[in-house]
Amino acid sequence: MERKYDPLLCEAIRAGERTVRERGIDILEKPVPDDPRPGALDRRFLAGIPFPVRKFGLAFSPLVRRVLSGGSPQKAAARMRRYFNGVRSLPLASGVRVSRMTVDAGNAPVEIRVYRRENPRGAGFPPVSGSFPVPEKPRPVFYYMHGGGFAAGCPDVVEEICKQVTEKTDCVGVQAGYRLAPEHPYPAALEDCYGVLRWLAGNAGSLGGDGGMICVAGDSAGGNLAAACAMRDRDEGPGAVKAQVLLYPVLNPAGKEDGEFHFSMDQYTMLAEHRHAAGFMISIMRSGTAAIMKVLGAGGPLLAPYFGKLEGLPPSFIAYGEFDYFRLESEAYARKLSAAGVPVKVIRYRGLSHAFAELIGTQPQAEDCMEEIGAFLGGVFHL
Repeated sequence: MERKYDPLLCEAIRAGERTVRERGIDILEKPVPDDPRPGALDRRFLAGIPFPVRKFGLAFSPLVRRVLSGGSPQKAAARMRRYFNGVRSLPLASGVRVSRMTVDAGNAPVEIRVYRRENPRGAGFPPVSGSFPVPEKPRPVFYYMHGGGFAAGCPDVVEEICKQVTEKTDCVGVQAGYRLAPEHPYPAALEDCYGVLRWLAGNAGSLGGDGGMICVAGDSAGGNLAAACAMRDRDEGPGAVKAQVLLYPVLNPAGKEDGEFHFSMDQYTMLAEHRHAAGFMISIMRSGTAAIMKVLGAGGPLLAPYFGKLEGLPPSFIAYGEFDYFRLESEAYARKLSAAGVPVKVIRYRGLSHAFAELIGTQPQAEDCMEEIGAFLGGVFHL
């Protein structure tokens, strides 16, 4: 399927990127490829926002906040599922085979999807084992957890992300279909995801993967689960996680402030004509964290990885949009990682808000982000 933008825009993003130093960390800032104005929303991203929000969004914010905070956890989850469960990417990856299987995650069986290149790189492959050609040298594992506020989302939404990374790196891609709240209160999702991680550490070889070379990854709430899995892997074993990739992660869902994180709208530069749309998205994502806390049904020490012990975590990759509410806590988390001695690569995509990586094929920055993840994993795993 064809992209809905000129591929040259991806080159323009690379050509216009720059590294800025802010509060002690380097941030690779990616431009809107065809709009250099500070504080501008990308016009492709803007086109997906309803006209009333573009024109009067901030005026609607109090009403929408009341709607989000009202009702039962079940109603909140239903609203989140209506919003988060649509597939918005285009199938651009080719030559990636997908297989489904159920594994014993300890507390419950979990369905996983496995992604493999149909023709893995290298020579001298043995006969096909099961559904996959297994290379002589096991490949690193890219283990992904989808977002959706712990109550919504599904593997379909981020399937193209997993395919793209698998195609670009020849890693073995794996995605977990973990249990969702409120039907399964927290920490059911974390137990499922960590259980799959432990299974991969011992069984990735059957998929052609290296169980001791795993990157945990996820977007939004999935980024929270990935960060928590990295912490549990460090503290409880099996010591298999060698990298983490976090896309606009929810690291501090209660929004608790400290010396590194403080929310204020004046930390965002917004073009006057885009102020209503950009401000609305930031405000509503902030309000949505209340809905997340409502549907979770319970908490736990790893629900806020932002406040966890960070020493000894693996090299980290964090990417987010300029107008994402979770931008500020992502940058604060990166500063904490750096202070703890953890190598961290930080990328800010100007002109975008939450969930842009799902827009592969319609948003050039999503494609660029897949390239950056591939380059990061190539450096960590010496691919």
